[in-house]
Amino acid sequence: MNRTTDVAVIGAGLSGLTTAKRLKDLGHSVVVLEASPRVGGRMRNIDIGHGVITEAGGQWIGSLHTRLLQLLDELGLATFETYTAGQTVYLRRGKRTTFAGTIPPMAPLALADFAQAQIRLERMAKKVPAEEPWTAPKAKLWDTITFGRWLDSHCHTAEARDMFDLGFELIFSESLHEISLLKVLHQIGTSGGVEFMMNTQDGAQELRVVGGTQAIADALVQDLGDGVVLNSPVTAIEQDEDGVTIRAAKGDVRCRRVVIAMTPADADGIGFTPPLPPRRAKLQRAWRNGLERKIFAVYDRPFWRDDGLNGSAVTDLPMAHFLVDNSPPDGSIGILVTFLGTTPNAAGAALDHFDARRSALVDDLVTLFGPRARDLDQYLEQSWIDEPWIAGVAGIRTPGVMTSCTDAGVVPIDRLHWAGAESSIEFESYLEGAVRAAERAADEVDRVLGGESLRAQ
Repeated sequence: MNRTTDVAVIGAGLSGLTTAKRLKDLGHSVVVLEASPRVGGRMRNIDIGHGVITEAGGQWIGSLHTRLLQLLDELGLATFETYTAGQTVYLRRGKRTTFAGTIPPMAPLALADFAQAQIRLERMAKKVPAEEPWTAPKAKLWDTITFGRWLDSHCHTAEARDMFDLGFELIFSESLHEISLLKVLHQIGTSGGVEFMMNTQDGAQELRVVGGTQAIADALVQDLGDGVVLNSPVTAIEQDEDGVTIRAAKGDVRCRRVVIAMTPADADGIGFTPPLPPRRAKLQRAWRNGLERKIFAVYDRPFWRDDGLNGSAVTDLPMAHFLVDNSPPDGSIGILVTFLGTTPNAAGAALDHFDARRSALVDDLVTLFGPRARDLDQYLEQSWIDEPWIAGVAGIRTPGVMTSCTDAGVVPIDRLHWAGAESSIEFESYLEGAVRAAERAADEVDRVLGGESLRAQ
């Protein structure tokens, strides 16, 4: 493969494929280079059997995710609601209760404590400019401390603090003591606020895609045809006065512009000529993605619904600290999903072993749903840190990165442009962010190529 094209897109995840589609729709020739043998990036379906799938990667959509919903409509894909009919289980310190709606039955003091901390966070978030968070009045201060440290100082009850830990560790897939407070405030301000980010009903986890999110990538590939090249990792990008040469496993691509739709950490494996500017180079070396793994318990049917339960749970158990019903729309098979991160818990090193994780999850599910939970059909895991070309899941910032690297994640470098969910100003690391970043990158490239054509005339 040696090709010449207007634009090369590196990375065939949601953002890269959407970028390519938008550019093709605008009349530009595009080649997409993907290192792995599949498209979709951090979207992937797991085949459960009997024609049923579950989503191993990004899967949820909320009402504020307007660009993604528009893309689904263009592709002819449908959504369905995450199952929430019935009661949610709340278990803390051995006491099990159930509740309806979105607010767990926390102690009154804990509810008030959570509310005061939420109000403070959202007031602070309003002071962080969406496009230039590093210019906030207290940006340097907020970027020197972690979100976990702020919660240590401003939550006065353990129950409220635990609820913040649970919700935001799921969002960022990492311990809150690893994440800059400035990064979290920016995310709150640009992703719909605390309640939208944490909730299923009327929140960011409200909808799923019929056929799984892998169906999005598959539909985009159909539109792009042989413009997508798999198993072709890029090793070098060389810019010169006339264009760009991309060195890839399956051959060279010569193009006018490049869109890199990868996390900064993943892009750091590419050699650049000329070298990247210091801020961008630093960003790629300092970038961190969350390290959680996604875990599924599969049953012959969603038996918890017989007891008026929706399969959701909020707990302090070692494995099933957060559960959601991930069954197919028709409920033909029962699937529960949870997440396991890197934060230490009571189980300690025992959860380093596959069999121990499976056993611990089953024990937790029996505690929550009774002895029928022991009759597990399948136990499945997806660990994104074990993927050869993907460095973890949701993007975070450790303290100091946002104020020192500023706009290096977005600003073009000569003929290089950046896409990927981590380069989106709004809804960063969400599927929505991937689409918004793609549309922004495609617009950038289209304006430049249009200007170059006019100058040539």
